[in-house]
Amino acid sequence: MLSYQHEYHAGNFADVVKHLTLSRIFNYLCQKEKPVFYLETHSGRGRYDLQSQQALKTGEASGGIGQLWSHREKLSDVFLPYLNTIHDCNPNGELRYYPGSPLLALHQLRPIDRLFCCELHPQEFHELQKIKTREMKIHIRHSDGLQQLPSLLPPPERRGLVFIDPSYEMKTDYQFVPECVGAAYQRFNTGVYCIWYPIIDKKWHLQLVDHFSKLGVTRFLRVEFYLTKQSNSGMTGCGLWVINPPYVLASELVEALDELVKVVNPGGSSYSLSSGPN
Repeated sequence: MLSYQHEYHAGNFADVVKHLTLSRIFNYLCQKEKPVFYLETHSGRGRYDLQSQQALKTGEASGGIGQLWSHREKLSDVFLPYLNTIHDCNPNGELRYYPGSPLLALHQLRPIDRLFCCELHPQEFHELQKIKTREMKIHIRHSDGLQQLPSLLPPPERRGLVFIDPSYEMKTDYQFVPECVGAAYQRFNTGVYCIWYPIIDKKWHLQLVDHFSKLGVTRFLRVEFYLTKQSNSGMTGCGLWVINPPYVLASELVEALDELVKVVNPGGSSYSLSSGPN
């Protein structure tokens, strides 16, 4: 299905959590001089106008990046790479544009690194092609990135991050995504994998987590952010399952999320974090 367009949800609390996490992983991987391969399976359009009709219709950004941006001067340094990317999209300081993960990667990765961005939705792919690549080594493919994993892994760089962020329109994705990750891990078991998932009232994510727990992965980090304790028909939280996480990631996320719950729905939001071998 290709009905999902992220412009309606760009900059919401889930974007803040996943992009903040990605920024910390990028920061760690770039500390070594060796090149990094970054593969994104569901890239979206790369940059979103928060004043578009779609974004204004839901207003989700106001409860996510809108809250964080208004408190940016008080946040710790762990937020800086993420906030710097947003500032580059809004040099006048007024929050109008929100960078998707491809722009986040282009901002933090280096000319020696290589990016491979996949997007199947024709309109999103069209917009993604307009991104300025800053002379980076980037390939943009009109395809389902999950289907590209066998041919792209392992990368010649031998160091890499695979980011998987599907819309989960199809309920079968909660089983299909772990299957694809498991097969990819068999081919490239030293890579970092970051998989995002929504937390909704029907608790489909528990099926996803159960499948991940059976992959035989030796190191993982599970992070979940809950916008509210109330149960409703929408998305009340989101999660990230990180395979082979940088050793500093858990402590950095605790620092960041401790601050995030104070500015995004304060008093109602919370988070959990667990790690270790299966």
